[in-house]
Amino acid sequence: MPRDGKNITLPQVQHALMTALHMDKLAAGSLTKTLSPLCREDGTFDLVDTRRHNVIEHDSSFTRLDFRQGDNHTFQPDMFRAMIDDADGGPVTLRSLAKTFVRRDKESRAAGAPRLPLNLWFVRVLQAVSVMNTAQTGGILTKEVLEAVFVDERFPDVILDNPKPRTVFTQLGNALGMMRFVIFGP
Repeated sequence: MPRDGKNITLPQVQHALMTALHMDKLAAGSLTKTLSPLCREDGTFDLVDTRRHNVIEHDSSFTRLDFRQGDNHTFQPDMFRAMIDDADGGPVTLRSLAKTFVRRDKESRAAGAPRLPLNLWFVRVLQAVSVMNTAQTGGILTKEVLEAVFVDERFPDVILDNPKPRTVFTQLGNALGMMRFVIFGP
């Protein structure tokens, strides 16, 4: 992948996901396909393009403000702490992610954000559990792992060194597990 974040191709992204994060071909391909709307005629995009609102970036993020609130790109430490607090002092789990999901939906609606279109609602659900799926750490995310991913914007060794395949099926399983708590309560 280009180190400057420019002129990235979809095959480069898919290869990086498969090699660095141990995603199987279907998972890497599915995730890569979501970037297609960002590509220029030459088949490339720049990393900054991923910020384009309502393509893959959406309202109700766990750690970023909504588009209507101004800066929807900058990490918000208070929002990160709220996600950690939703775990009631323990590690983040599907149960606590459901709590965060519901809380952020209420906050987003109170800030005047419109309902997400169905396609972005599904993106939101899958993104809500994406770190859980990528980590493959037994259904828990420690504060240290979350700080590395969200604060430092890097994947810690516990993720990179874990060869367990990340699949579409584990992603969907995590999404369904979280949604069970969203629907029936934590």
